[in-house]
Amino acid sequence: MLRHCRRYGAKLTNGDDGASPSSQNMTFLAQMPATPQLPALPEGPTFDRVRGPIEIPAYEPWQIMLAVGFAIVFLGLLLWLFLRARRKAAPPTPPYEAAIAELEAAAQLTAEDDERFAVLSSQALRRYLEEGLGLRFSARTSEEFLRSLKGNTTFDTDFQNKLSEALAAFDRIKFAREAINQEARIHITNTVRELIDQARALAHKEGDTP
Repeated sequence: MLRHCRRYGAKLTNGDDGASPSSQNMTFLAQMPATPQLPALPEGPTFDRVRGPIEIPAYEPWQIMLAVGFAIVFLGLLLWLFLRARRKAAPPTPPYEAAIAELEAAAQLTAEDDERFAVLSSQALRRYLEEGLGLRFSARTSEEFLRSLKGNTTFDTDFQNKLSEALAAFDRIKFAREAINQEARIHITNTVRELIDQARALAHKEGDTP
């Protein structure tokens, strides 16, 4: 029994193959697998690439565009209300000024249309006689209107003769298709203007100032 223990102790001291303990440790370390190498870390950002905090806008672009659209609509509504109120507050054009403007437009805008010239010129005269003097004209023919003035002492003979001449010229141009030249146009326009001026003077005499 003692002999057997000695043999086992010799094996522990000398090893099975007679190698020293240090050589056995080296052999064991050589047989161990090598430690795997870790991959290299990616390159981090440098200080020159570092940015400050990003400023977040208080409103989105669509919100700004919507606000601008509402502002434009609101301003347009205010402008429309202002112009509407101003138009209502504006006094109407006096009958004399309206008649003269209509007569001038008839002379300037109907150079190639005699019938339209006669219609617009007679309309300017009739409109002033109705609105300025209160005469009932549009519902009557030219002859009926002239007959109604014969017993009216407000209009003298000169006024009635000029009015008869102008109305007769209008009827010939409108119904008989009579052609007129530039000289005749000027004469008719001047006659109508004189009639309007005389009617206005009569209105001033009667105490009315249209």
